Amino acid sequence: MPSLSARSASLNESAIRKLDALVAARPQISFYRVNIGQPDVATPAPMLEALRGFQEEVLRYGPASGLPACRKAAARYHGAWSDALGPEHVAVTTGGSEALIYAFAVACDPGDEILAPEPFYTNYLGFACTVGAKIVPVRTSIQDGFALPSNAKLEAQLTSRTRAVVFANPGNPTGAVYPRSDLERLTAFCEKHGLLIISDEVYRRIFFGNAPASILEIPKARQRSICVDSMSKTWSACGLRLGFLISHNLKIMKAVERLGQSRLGPQPLAQAAAVAALELGPEHYSQTRALYKERIDALLEGLGEIPGVSVHRPEGAFYLMVKLPVDDTEAFARFLAHEFSHQGESIVVAPGGGFYTDPSHGKQLIRLAAVLEPEKLRRAADLLKLGLQAYTHDQAD
Repeated sequence: MPSLSARSASLNESAIRKLDALVAARPQISFYRVNIGQPDVATPAPMLEALRGFQEEVLRYGPASGLPACRKAAARYHGAWSDALGPEHVAVTTGGSEALIYAFAVACDPGDEILAPEPFYTNYLGFACTVGAKIVPVRTSIQDGFALPSNAKLEAQLTSRTRAVVFANPGNPTGAVYPRSDLERLTAFCEKHGLLIISDEVYRRIFFGNAPASILEIPKARQRSICVDSMSKTWSACGLRLGFLISHNLKIMKAVERLGQSRLGPQPLAQAAAVAALELGPEHYSQTRALYKERIDALLEGLGEIPGVSVHRPEGAFYLMVKLPVDDTEAFARFLAHEFSHQGESIVVAPGGGFYTDPSHGKQLIRLAAVLEPEKLRRAADLLKLGLQAYTHDQAD
């Protein structure tokens, strides 16, 4: 048997998908899947029409950084946050995931480090591992709404190998929203220490109060920042697998172009749909925010009926980090997937440990995704309550 790389062995199992096999083994149970950010919202009609209308006779390779029409459309769209953007500042990628991998690859050599407010999107660990880098966590707390860490906390994690800071705004899994003052402080910090800023803005359009700031809005960040966006969430097109890497720094964009050449170009069909999406009017975004606010409200209403549960009301995105009255949410999540049911139904949740570098820090937390209709989310919360009662009873026996 040939040996495999230490890098491949160190890849963590997805905190979001690790229960799939247990769920698949119980086809008789109807599961409410609130573990994964896959909305049941219809993809906008203009995107589907663009897909149906794609009539090229030959499905050719596209340019490494994307078709000119798609780069121009993305530059116009993101120009709402920076009037100095042109298509040369945009690379089209195969999902926001590839954009993040490219950002990490541009920032880091093997062995270098990236600071990340924790808890963070679990796949940051895998992306960093792919390029030989390391995510260094900077802890945040549910007590203060997962606020951006202070400069002192950031500095405490700096080493000679630190190259960048990555964060999501709004946060996944926390729902935290960083205002402009936070990004200005972070920009000054990164300028002082010579670091790149990688701003994951996939949920930028989904917020319930004050809008999150974009790193594109901060003039002093222009030459040291990378913005990542995706078609997945705001447009409910996760399967399109199309994203964007945006930077004013043309040296960064040249490096990203070379990375893109190594995998040829992103799918032209997907880019046709993206152009249609990026031309939607403001009503799409206001409707999207209203839709997710209703869902968040429904889920919070249901969670409020469960004794011993605490939760930070998200300010953006559609996730909630929930503290449960159990000692090990990994074991509890497996119980829900493998053993529990009520009237032929159960619920799938994401154990909180997967959003920490040390899973023990999330042992009492789960992440829930408000991706179902309000009534289904209320039922999911009820199943969570019933599951907790059954699990507690089993643990006591």
